[in-house]
Amino acid sequence: MRLMRKIPFFFVPLSLALAGCASAKFKQQRAQLAQCESRSQELSGQVKEGETWIAALQTQARDLEAQVADLNGKLASQQERIDSMAKSNTDLTSAIEAGKGESSTKIAEIVKEKDSLARRVAAMQKDKIALERARSNLKAGREKIAEELAALKTAHEGLLAQGEKTAEERRLRLGQAREDLGSVADAILKEIQGEKARIAQNGDSVAVTLQEPLLFKPQQAKLTEAGTALLDRLGRALQALGPRSIKIDGHCDNAAMKWEPFGSISSRWELSSLRATAVARYLHEHSGLDPRRLVASGFGEFRPVKGNDTPEGREANSRIVLTVDQAAP
Repeated sequence: MRLMRKIPFFFVPLSLALAGCASAKFKQQRAQLAQCESRSQELSGQVKEGETWIAALQTQARDLEAQVADLNGKLASQQERIDSMAKSNTDLTSAIEAGKGESSTKIAEIVKEKDSLARRVAAMQKDKIALERARSNLKAGREKIAEELAALKTAHEGLLAQGEKTAEERRLRLGQAREDLGSVADAILKEIQGEKARIAQNGDSVAVTLQEPLLFKPQQAKLTEAGTALLDRLGRALQALGPRSIKIDGHCDNAAMKWEPFGSISSRWELSSLRATAVARYLHEHSGLDPRRLVASGFGEFRPVKGNDTPEGREANSRIVLTVDQAAP
């Protein structure tokens, strides 16, 4: 009896020590998983943006191709007109030479027409140079767009590959969680069938809920004989999973605490912390679980799953929850 009264003073520092050793690692692993999922969503968004940009560039390239074809047609037409005018100019020159004996008025008109043709030829030559320059600029723009398309295609393929890798890693983790659930469920099958224990998969983690009577007497933090036998079975199953981070949370109902003159537990918060610590310590000392991967926390009566106004609700709220997460090797 004296040993039981001293339990609270023994386990509180142990709870803090265990929590200090493993909570940082556990939080880091949870944050890494959240970052992985956020990165997967970000990559999916970038892939969609890349595909939209590639489609726009391809449309622009097709427009440039059409403009180049149109310019080539105009250049060919201009060249034909230039050749025709040059021939007309030659004919006029010949006519001038042949008609030197005709009236000066007719010669003046011919000369004037010749000069007009010469100016038109010069203007057309200038237009041709401008068209050639525009065609050169379009060609350079088309080559630049082709380079950008190639770079975007490479980036797009990289994003797709990274997204597929993230999705595959997520799929593997979910599959491993299902296997973990089956292994742990086999170890506590009797308690699950008796509706005193529950097991559920939450993403890539597994949550095991054990009601108070399986492990402790009311308002006590010492494991019962039946409780240690249950933890032996559960510990062997957890050990067989390999490296896992295990968070052990203690919860209570809001029933009034019984006061004892010596060694009594002063609050439900203290009771839930002591119980979580007792489970963590037993799994380490008797099942060989790595204490660096164990986190014990107490939440008192502040996270109920049902109302405390019925016996069934209080029984459901007074519980130990073990959350098994896949740990980095």
